[in-house]
Amino acid sequence: MAVRRYPVLSCLFALVLVLASCGTESEDPVATTAATVATSGTVQEQASGSGVETEPLLVVATTTILGEMISNLVGSDAELEVLLPVGADPHDYRASAAQVALLHDADLVVANGLGLEEGLIDVLETAEADGVNVLEVGDLLDPIEFGAGGHNDHDEDGHDEDEMGEHDDHDEDGHDEDEMDDHDEDGHDEDEMDDHDEDGHDDHDEDGHDEDEMGEHDEDEGHAHTGSDPHFWLDPLRVAKAVELIAEALADVDPSIDWAGRAEVYASELEELHAEIESILAVIPEGDRKLVTNHEALGYFADRYGFEVLDTVIPGGATLADPSSAELAALVETIREEGVPAIFAETIESTALADSLAAEAGPDVEVVELYTGSLGEPGSGADTLVGMLRVNAQLIAGALG
Repeated sequence: MAVRRYPVLSCLFALVLVLASCGTESEDPVATTAATVATSGTVQEQASGSGVETEPLLVVATTTILGEMISNLVGSDAELEVLLPVGADPHDYRASAAQVALLHDADLVVANGLGLEEGLIDVLETAEADGVNVLEVGDLLDPIEFGAGGHNDHDEDGHDEDEMGEHDDHDEDGHDEDEMDDHDEDGHDEDEMDDHDEDGHDDHDEDGHDEDEMGEHDEDEGHAHTGSDPHFWLDPLRVAKAVELIAEALADVDPSIDWAGRAEVYASELEELHAEIESILAVIPEGDRKLVTNHEALGYFADRYGFEVLDTVIPGGATLADPSSAELAALVETIREEGVPAIFAETIESTALADSLAAEAGPDVEVVELYTGSLGEPGSGADTLVGMLRVNAQLIAGALG
């Protein structure tokens, strides 16, 4: 029996060798196909029925507003993560440990830049140093300087005489020394400021505004009304340019998709929105296009649609400063003298201070909350960027028209 088994075993062994040889020859084409798909740089499956799974493109946006722009480009062709929740203030938001790790896994990180994400600057810089692709889009949009969007005390920032003549008259006619005390250091010449100096401007500085009270703000938080304004998204035409830049960055990561074509579609929608906003704001007479805002967030809006930013509740371009009692008193006086009917607050900040100022300024002054640093909650009408800009225009028209 033992002798009879050996031929059978030999045959079986030979058969195994043949099958093994056939299997070896068939593996190379499969491996080559898989390697081609895995290294092609696309986020979609390359061959129908290939059964190869690829991880989607991971894009991280810092703010809800940038997330909205990116969402209109990527659709279902990328995984989009937004760091800030709806309603969060981008000026002071801090990333969690999990979010920091997410940044390092991203194929593309889109940030606003220009100092907006003050609490994220270090983690963004570290991620970029570690090789993460970080796009700070605001820097590429020809940013305006703080105050260049119609602010009445910033002649030095590039406004010509025709544009600023009305603003200069306003400085001479209505601003008292308390209101103007912190503007000598910003570059105003002696001829423009003589009246204010004679009326007690120096005494006001001695009360602590120049070095003791305001020095910390100027050095640490950028509240000296200088530097580039990061709030570009309140101008829909600049948003259209931002979307184009984001599409270019996406194409660098994954050239298989027509990101530029998608950007064109969204840009067309934003251009139509711009025309609609002009129509909404047409009810406001030119002489009434004066804004008192929570902080300097509406510069791009004012620049695009012909408004003047008279003053702000919080000094500077962030929301982290504390106004002095003298600054608040001066603001109340400005509101009364200019006949301003509304203070424009923000949904990302408490309205308590604005409410107090409005009550002191007069019974006809209302506080109107605008969507500035974040999209609105679902159902608010401002839960998309297009909706947010439209709602803001309607609120401003309703208050000033």
